Amino acid sequence: MTFSLTRARVAFAALLLAAASATAAKADDDGTPVSVLIGDAVAEYDAGHYQEARALFRQAHDKSPTARTLRGIGMCSFELRDYVEAARALGASMRDQRRPLTSEQKRHAEALLARTHTFIGRFTLKIKPEGSSLFVDGHPAEIEPDGVLLLPFGRHQLSLRCSSCSPAEKDVDIDVAGGEHKQIELALAAAPAPTTSGPTDTSTITTGAGTASGASGGVITQSGGGSDTSVVGSSTHLWFMGAAVAAALGAGGSALWWRDQQHQLDICSQATTAGDMCSGQSTVEDRRKIAIGVTIGLGAAAVASGVAAGLLWPRSEHAASTAVACVPTTNTVSCAIRF
Repeated sequence: MTFSLTRARVAFAALLLAAASATAAKADDDGTPVSVLIGDAVAEYDAGHYQEARALFRQAHDKSPTARTLRGIGMCSFELRDYVEAARALGASMRDQRRPLTSEQKRHAEALLARTHTFIGRFTLKIKPEGSSLFVDGHPAEIEPDGVLLLPFGRHQLSLRCSSCSPAEKDVDIDVAGGEHKQIELALAAAPAPTTSGPTDTSTITTGAGTASGASGGVITQSGGGSDTSVVGSSTHLWFMGAAVAAALGAGGSALWWRDQQHQLDICSQATTAGDMCSGQSTVEDRRKIAIGVTIGLGAAAVASGVAAGLLWPRSEHAASTAVACVPTTNTVSCAIRF
């Protein structure tokens, strides 16, 4: 009987020693007990030290997360005007089943959450392209599990960034009044894909000064396939051709005038030889000189314009040259155009 009692006492003492050892090990590993952290957090909250109280509630929540530690974090965040964090913590506290809130605590959390929602805006996002990064005031946006973006009242800058878009970033400023629930659409256009050029025909550009490849203007000749095809890119040669024709026609008309004045001079000469007087002979001579000058000038202009048109005229490999030539004779001007 005495032996049995002694054995029972030894077993109970060993049990107390093991419990004490386990408690000491937990204290060494975890530091301050959760109950102490929560007590200190409540004391700081009652004293109006909300930053300190929230820090202690967070430490307690890291050690032993419960609905009540979340409620404490939400209450401190509300007093600190961190309304987004308050909404998150208070909402989570009513859903958490680890040491769930009492009926009174739940009513208090619901009322405080309703007040919190009057100071924040809820925004549904519509972003294109998908996979773009959204930043709020220069920091990565925190999207709620239901896809909603919570923003406190005030002005905020939203930045949508996409490395494969052009432009790669788009900024939008929004003013949050609080209590609203709106949709935000942000879109960036995808950068155009690089174009790849396939095999093309060789292009040659002919100008009056020579031949160059890859330039613009002038006459573009594309080779390949069969016959040569010329595309006129400049009408300068047509202007010169028109000027040459006009000058040639003018020279022909002045040559006829020259011939008429020469005929009148011949009549005067015959009259003088017969002993008759020829009135206005000096005037006729002046007109004849003018006609000669005009004929020679227009003839030279026709020749120069024809030569320029011939040089600028587009040619293929087998094209014949074009030229205009005018030669004054005694009483006429002869012009020839070759194509």
